[in-house]
Amino acid sequence: MSPREMVLEALQARLKSQNLNWTIGPALDLNNPQRLLSLNQIAVQLLTCGFTTDVIPVPLAHWYRDGAAPQLLVVGRIDEESQVVHIPGLLTGEEFRQWFREVQEDQKMTADSELEVPISEFKGGMERLLTFVQLLQPGAISRKELVGSSAYSGPITSVLDWLTGNVDEMLLDLGGRLIPATAGTFRSAVDASVEALAVLAIPMGLDDGQLYTGQTAQKCIERFQLLLIPSGTDAINQLFVRLIAEQTGDLLPERLTLQAKQGDWKQEKTSATDTALELVFENGQQPIEVKVSYPDSKSVTLPALEIPQ
Repeated sequence: MSPREMVLEALQARLKSQNLNWTIGPALDLNNPQRLLSLNQIAVQLLTCGFTTDVIPVPLAHWYRDGAAPQLLVVGRIDEESQVVHIPGLLTGEEFRQWFREVQEDQKMTADSELEVPISEFKGGMERLLTFVQLLQPGAISRKELVGSSAYSGPITSVLDWLTGNVDEMLLDLGGRLIPATAGTFRSAVDASVEALAVLAIPMGLDDGQLYTGQTAQKCIERFQLLLIPSGTDAINQLFVRLIAEQTGDLLPERLTLQAKQGDWKQEKTSATDTALELVFENGQQPIEVKVSYPDSKSVTLPALEIPQ
């Protein structure tokens, strides 16, 4: 008997002892661990593990199906030697999505990924499972898909505005200003192969281990610039994100980090003996979030940059 079959047998015995005439499906593929259970019409992802397991990997494939994601996530712990089954508890779909949002920031998750969840996150035992299924209507628990870092909810500025000479106030507050892509001062920063449609420059500096922007940055001993360069021929199809030293040929401060992400795609570079750091993003449906950081300093985070389709 497989671990899944052992959990299902224990569940069916409990239902029978409490005179709960609930249907458990899918009837033709009940023992397939890849399938969701239908417990009294509630969609349940059932996972099994050893009795002493502390962390369980949760396959995410089902959770990326909007309108068809699990409503409950249940774990069964098995002691195969003594044939004992223990249900430590469950996570509702919303509880799992909240947990996912809190921990996935540093992990690139897709539908093919598995997310390790501590067993201690599963609460309430068998009683909570029975209570949820007994009291809630199937439509009362959301079946929304996972939404991770790709769902940006902060301020967004359109890169397209730069082509008409307009700069968002949030970027202006950081000292951002548009520089003609043909300006000689910046030709060394813009590769000849890049079809630069505009160059937005943000002055930055490092003083006493702290990052500064705008006019304050101009007073720093170590000065550099963050360049945002939309590129293309007839339309924007790429965004180049560059950190360059203020003086051509100078080195960037060591351990200065340039980070950017677009949805689930994240890039990061840290300076060692570099004169420039560069990240490149293609035109996509998700805004691009850019951040510059330095150890023990407050990071400089830009409003998300949107490239219209």
